[in-house]
Amino acid sequence: MIVFDVIVHGEVKKTIRPISQRLHAMLDQVTEEARRLSRLYGTPVEVKRRIIY
Repeated sequence: MIVFDVIVHGEVKKTIRPISQRLHAMLDQVTEEARRLSRLYGTPVEVKRRIIY
C-alpha cells in the first residue's frame, strides 16, 4: 500500500492514505489534500511517498 507523508518544517504532520490505489485517483486526492494543508499551515508543504507492506 502506498501512503503519503505531509511534512511541514521537517516534521511529519499527517499521513494521507488514498482511498483507491489507482494512480490517477491517488494523484487527484493527494494534490487536493496538499493544497488544502498548504492553506491551513500557511506555508508550502512537502509530500513524500512511502510504501507499507
